[in-house]
Amino acid sequence: MAHLSAYKFCSVCAGNLREKNGHLACAKCPFVNYQNPRPTVSGLIMHGDKILFTRRGRDPYKGWWDFPGGFMDWGEHPEETLRREIKEETGLDIAVKRIVGIYPGYYPAKFDPVHILSIAYYAVAKTDKVVPADDAEEGRWFPLTKLPKKIAFNNHARILSDFKKVLWSAPDIA
Repeated sequence: MAHLSAYKFCSVCAGNLREKNGHLACAKCPFVNYQNPRPTVSGLIMHGDKILFTRRGRDPYKGWWDFPGGFMDWGEHPEETLRREIKEETGLDIAVKRIVGIYPGYYPAKFDPVHILSIAYYAVAKTDKVVPADDAEEGRWFPLTKLPKKIAFNNHARILSDFKKVLWSAPDIA
């Protein structure tokens, strides 16, 4: 059964929401809150033989390391989201090389946890000069053999594992 949201009222007509077939449905109108996953984009950004992590400047996971990225905006292509988020959080311009994969995950929002689908891309930075901004308080390059210990979000370990396979199986794509 799907996670039932903390929402109590319909966003269309303000009627009461009730559980129906594993979803919240309005008692007055045909609206159903399906709680579809929200798409996010994560960047596995390389410069030379190092990968970029940003330290989160806000909750959830404030102070933990994270792949730079974020939620997609309406109408954006995932690669467009990636370029925008990387520029906002690090000041970097990147060349997107390939998709690593799509990963279900969980965003622990304070009032209503969110099911996410993270679209992870491999990209290369044109420089190593990181200027942290937006919700990133720090950006740092790490060797793939010495990664930070506190990495945010439950799907990042799998993303990183798949990314290493991509790099090792096709080293010429950099």
